[in-house]
Amino acid sequence: MEKLDAVERLLAESNKDNVALIGDGLTKQHFIELDTFISTKGKLYESQVRGDWNEEEKKEEPSDSPIFTTELNDKIMFDIRSRLASIFESGIERSYMTDRPDQIKEDLLKRGDDYYNQALKLYHQELYEKALLKLDKAFTFTSQDINYYVLKADCFIQLCDFKSAILTINRLLSTIFINLDKDSPNYEEIKTTLYDKIAFCYYMMGQTNFDSLFYMEALESFNKASEMRPDNLTFKVKSISCLFSMNRLSEAIVLMDKIIGENEAYKNNCSLFVLRAKLNLKANHISKCFHDLKTALKIEAENREAKHLMEQLEETGEQLRNGALILSLSGRTTDALHKITGAISFNPSKPEYHLQRGILYKRMKDFNSAIDDFLIGLEKINEYEIKDKELYSNFQRQILLTYNDFAIQCYEKRFYDDAIVLLNKAIKIEKKESGFYVNRGDCYYKKEEKRFALLDYEQALEIEPKNEEIKDRVANVYYEFGIEKYETKDYEEATKNFDNAIKFKPEKCKYYISRARTKYMSNERNDAQKDICISILLEPSNSEIPGIISRLFINQDLNEVLASRAMNEAKEYLKSKHIHTAFDSTNQVDKTNKEKKPKRENRLHPSLSEVAKEKQENLDLINQKRKIDQMIKQTVKINFDPNVPRLKPMTSAKNKSTNSEKGYNWRKFDIKLT
Repeated sequence: MEKLDAVERLLAESNKDNVALIGDGLTKQHFIELDTFISTKGKLYESQVRGDWNEEEKKEEPSDSPIFTTELNDKIMFDIRSRLASIFESGIERSYMTDRPDQIKEDLLKRGDDYYNQALKLYHQELYEKALLKLDKAFTFTSQDINYYVLKADCFIQLCDFKSAILTINRLLSTIFINLDKDSPNYEEIKTTLYDKIAFCYYMMGQTNFDSLFYMEALESFNKASEMRPDNLTFKVKSISCLFSMNRLSEAIVLMDKIIGENEAYKNNCSLFVLRAKLNLKANHISKCFHDLKTALKIEAENREAKHLMEQLEETGEQLRNGALILSLSGRTTDALHKITGAISFNPSKPEYHLQRGILYKRMKDFNSAIDDFLIGLEKINEYEIKDKELYSNFQRQILLTYNDFAIQCYEKRFYDDAIVLLNKAIKIEKKESGFYVNRGDCYYKKEEKRFALLDYEQALEIEPKNEEIKDRVANVYYEFGIEKYETKDYEEATKNFDNAIKFKPEKCKYYISRARTKYMSNERNDAQKDICISILLEPSNSEIPGIISRLFINQDLNEVLASRAMNEAKEYLKSKHIHTAFDSTNQVDKTNKEKKPKRENRLHPSLSEVAKEKQENLDLINQKRKIDQMIKQTVKINFDPNVPRLKPMTSAKNKSTNSEKGYNWRKFDIKLT
């Protein structure tokens, strides 16, 4: 120990002369042994330096040297001070021995290479631990050779000491490799090799932890491996496996989406889509699972795994659809809706599923959802190129019915503008359905936009010319136009509107009464008398007739009115229009009696029974006529006082309750698509 302290003191003194200290990694014992060799000059020095230093192979010859190699004398210390400088690298500026410094450095590097070659040989013999010992000795001579670090890392990898391998390579990258010239030809190749080794070590660490069910540690290792090699798909898939094992499905799906989206080549990888389909199925994202399988089969049509999963989804979807039909027939609409929604999730490619769900939504008055389903179904018919005309026609029909029912709901809630918008959409699809025009006309009528209402009614009448309900609507609009003109004393226009109303509904009594008033005000007495006579024939109990007839038939009793020329013209007019009146029942009785009256075999001498029967029939006929005359007298009550006031003005249509008129209740109808 005293000698070692003396060496340290000498080295400290030598620093005054700028002699470098001992290099990193070299023990004092090696340094002292080397100085002992250097003290003997010439061939003895060279033979000792170049010889084998392994104690097992070394054979020392007897000499006069001390028993311990570390024993030093003053002469050796002086030689060290004058000749020896630092041979090994350190952070201080170096000065070499004055006696053959290059030769010594070369010999030391050669010794390091010898140990490296021995370690390499042991590595190939799978003696990895011994190889590491040799490499440690090689590092004693030099730490600047990249191959030493690579071989040491490979030994650690073979011994499954992946952390030590990673540390070895990281030390190489942070010391020697960082100072390497990037323009050197092997720079990129060496860098790639080192990164591959680190990534492999992280991968093996992750796999070991994964097999040991340490999923979090495995995930961390796989993520580090993926960072070293971002283009390696295996590392990313392993990370997804860890997330799946920890039931972190949402994160696994996000990572899977990122993998497929960041590389165009992965978009043609069938296995990736199958894997994502499984993740979505596990996360109960059935619709996404279906689309992933659809894409996978598009890439590889014969993929067995994808086909098997797809068959399972389609079978489950069909079972749910059948269950929805049974529940729907049982009146359990809500449960049926849940079933058919599940069927759509398992097999979104079936447009008929959307048709069935849309009908259920319509039944539940959820018209927006119903229309959305029908439109989606039509899109899928085009998307999947389904050539089924009947199915397409059913979709169109249901869309039209839904628009109409939705418009009815808006009409009932007095949202007339919304109802018109919906009916416009329906008319755009089907222009030959009169019901849409009628319903839209009713909306315009409620908005007091009677001109637009009339246009819609007339359009509907063109489609169905014999529809009495449409005629009644058209006639009523003309009637109200006539009332408005009458109130403004435009009797000519009022008469034209009443004429149009009578044209469409000639059996309506009130139209003739109103026209009679208008013609009376226009001094057309004869026409007014004819109109009021028609009113009497059509509806003798109408309460408006007595106030008018007393002004038109002045100083005339009932018999004179009934026998007047105007009454005869009224009868002829109604007969020409084939309109039945209150008096037609009497004529019908007469005709029936004539048909029932048997023919007499001898007209000059009828039998007593025939005469009695004929007498009774005549009495019945007379009594019936008397009842009709009495009814007319009670209704008309003609006032012969010439001083009675003139005709009272007609009541405004705006003051009348629309509920008193029939024909404005909306209807539901079946659509026949053309």
